[in-house]
Parts: sequence; structure tokens; C-alpha cells
Amino acid sequence: MELSLQEDFGNDCLLTLSDPYATDILRETLLQLSLMQCLPIKQLPMLEEQQLIQQSRLMHSAFLESFLNVSIDQDFIVWLEAISAAVANQSQVNCHFDFERRNLFLLPERKIGVIDFQDLCIGPLGTDLAAFTVDHYQSFHESRVHASCQIFLELTQMKYNKVDLVEMVLMAALQRNARILGVLSNLYLQQNRSFRLPDLEQILKNFIDISATLNMKTFSILDDALSMLPSKVTKICKQ
Repeated sequence: MELSLQEDFGNDCLLTLSDPYATDILRETLLQLSLMQCLPIKQLPMLEEQQLIQQSRLMHSAFLESFLNVSIDQDFIVWLEAISAAVANQSQVNCHFDFERRNLFLLPERKIGVIDFQDLCIGPLGTDLAAFTVDHYQSFHESRVHASCQIFLELTQMKYNKVDLVEMVLMAALQRNARILGVLSNLYLQQNRSFRLPDLEQILKNFIDISATLNMKTFSILDDALSMLPSKVTKICKQ
């Protein structure tokens, strides 16, 4: 694997492309991810189970309770923490921690460049796969996750079957979306920065859809949150 330091990858961020999940881009992105995961980088911090649990707690403390003023029960908190604990038990690899389209660039010859490595750590296998395949700006596509997992297994020759890897990715996506719902809420609550609030609705929709795909327990508070979110965000953004 060739590594180089560059100040700028140009303007072809995958976030701006009309077809960022074209087969060749998908394969090349997953290739770069698989190579990064295996690099012999010393002294990377470990993303511990308790950190993953604390991250997921932001969904109920910041997003539901503080931002939406929704009262939640202990069952939801326990359920969310169990998801994080399951994610923590996945195989550990080098983890970019924000391997989403805004940090990926299409380079000449259809190669992929990656930026924003300040949170690089040792973390769950599914986290970066979830960041790329479960897009915050698009509806959840289960077929994309399946296709990505199939390509990833072909590239890495990992000893997982696709069904198990898909479940790992979806569980990691739930934990990640829970964290980001809280982080974006706090960005507004603590810093009065509202520019990411419009993203909350799609992230929550994807969270609900992934839970349904995994046949998980349903919580009415999530439907309540989804119904009140658009008007809340619109009111804030008009101020």
C-alpha cells in the first residue's frame, strides 16, 4: 500500500457525486478501508466498550430528552446499551471512526483518497463499514449493505459469512447513529450551531429502519420523536 501526505484531494468529494456507490467506487473505497484496517500502526487508542455505551447514551440524554423533551423509560436505555456492548465484542481493527462520504475523495484513475484521521483508533470491525454503507444523507438501503459486505469479504478473505458480517454492520450502524443524533443535538444545545439539525430526521429514520430490519424491539418514543422532529428543526432554522 502506498501512502502519501497531501494538503488537498481536490473537489471530487463523494458527498457531491451523483453516483457515489457506483460499483467501481464502492469496490475501491472498500479496498482502501480493508488496507487501512490492517496497517501496523503502533499505540493507537482502543475504543472501549464503556466508551461505546457512553456514546450511545447521547441519543437519549441529548437528542430525546434535552433537544426534543421526550421522556424515555429504562427499557430503551438498557436496549441501547446492549447494542453498544454487542458492537464492542466485534473483531477489533484499525478504525477511522468517521469513514463517511464527506471524508472520501475520488482521485484520478478512479482511486479513493481518505482524509480526517484525527480519531483513528482500534475499534469494532463494523464501525467504518457502517459509516460508509449507511449514509446519513440517503434512505437506508439494505441491499447496499449486503453488496458491500460481499465485496469486502472477497477483498479481505475474512472468515465470516456474509449474513454475520451484515448483522455486525447494522448493529454498528445503530450504535453510530445513536451517537451522531446526540452529537448533532449537542452541537446546537451547547454551541447554538444549527446547520446540522436538518440531518437528524434522516438519521433517525435510518435508525428505525435498521432496527426493523434486525427484527428488534420497537419503541413508540422513536415514532413520537420522528413526528415532532421536522417542525422543531424548521422552527429553529428559521430563527
